[in-house]
Amino acid sequence: MPHAQSRGTVAEVGIVGAGVHGASAAFHLARRGLDVAVFERGRPAGGPTGRSSGICRAYYTQPFLARVARDSIAFLAEFAEHTGGGDAGFVRTGGLYLHGPDEVAAARRTAAALVDAGVSVETLDGDEIVRRFPGIDLGGGSVAIAVREEQAGYADPHRTTWGFITAARERGAVVHANTRVARITEAPGEVELTTADGLTHRVRRLLLAAGPWTAPLAAQLGVALPLHAERHVVALLGPATAPGATAATSPAAGAGGDAGVLIDVAGGYYAAPQPDGGWMLGGLDPTPPVDPEIAPAPVGDAEFARLAEAALRRRPGPPARPGEPRSRAGSGADAGARARAGGWSSFYDVSPDWQPVIGRITQRVWVDAGTSGHGFKLAPVLGDHVAGLLVGEEPDPGLAEFGPGRFTAGELLAAGFGTARILG
Repeated sequence: MPHAQSRGTVAEVGIVGAGVHGASAAFHLARRGLDVAVFERGRPAGGPTGRSSGICRAYYTQPFLARVARDSIAFLAEFAEHTGGGDAGFVRTGGLYLHGPDEVAAARRTAAALVDAGVSVETLDGDEIVRRFPGIDLGGGSVAIAVREEQAGYADPHRTTWGFITAARERGAVVHANTRVARITEAPGEVELTTADGLTHRVRRLLLAAGPWTAPLAAQLGVALPLHAERHVVALLGPATAPGATAATSPAAGAGGDAGVLIDVAGGYYAAPQPDGGWMLGGLDPTPPVDPEIAPAPVGDAEFARLAEAALRRRPGPPARPGEPRSRAGSGADAGARARAGGWSSFYDVSPDWQPVIGRITQRVWVDAGTSGHGFKLAPVLGDHVAGLLVGEEPDPGLAEFGPGRFTAGELLAAGFGTARILG
């Protein structure tokens, strides 16, 4: 590759995007000894990654993703050992996943398959849920079964991404922040990237991991990826503010605070515990497509109220004394406003089946995108699989079904539960 013809970087592998997927791939490529250059339009973790809830669970209906998530949780728990330093901020809380009567059989099948895959889960019927997690209201039968995963938890998306970036740099990778790739051209033996500052960079192989900005870049190569952006919100619900309230008695935490991460499929939301006893809340269902070039609107009052009320109905707080009804102080619209502690909105890059799009799209270009809101928890180990693709290693057979060709072949993946396909 002739250096004299390049005004910018020359590298064996280029990566567009320094979210957690691009950062993980950069690390895994650099540790293999490859010369890596990363191009990021903003700052690492400055896009959707940095606004992720950071939930880590292996509760997946897709076997390959379940294995990757399982291994990624183990990676995050020992992040410094794998990367040579840094801390992903992983906190193991356990996870509880609630399903309605129409999903009992599917939940049992999923749990059995996960056990076969080495994921430690168990199913709980209604009586067992109440016994072990008395702060949870089953909603008059709206919850019929739960799946418990002890290894689940959450990690810090910023610290995880920057940990990968730092480790990649220590192994020779170059990261170009605030460097937007404006044009991509595939030439004989190389790929040319022209950045917004007018420089042309040449790489032998290229990975597109630009989240909601991936599809327009692929289109420059004549490849139509059926990805779209969706706006999703995260709401922060603080602990109870009533006199004498503590994190343990917060209506946000409920008596079953040890449930940890809660994914309420029956209620349409998820919740991750916060250190102050509050919760980070988000929805499970799709939203209309949006333009990722337009900043997403902040969390609206009605959006916050819907999430807060759903969470407070499910976890209304403990009885004052045995035999007395649960306290619902702090529930409803008034409580939602009183307990509001913040929130934000961001983008998901969504594929037609809500499953990742991973594979080769031209002779020298690969893609890792379309993670559809559940990509953070996969990134630590999925980056290793992606790096292997770029260097010609034999791929895991389970990775093949996530290739971009599945859309034109009409081979969309079935995953998740009902409209909650984000559960993969």
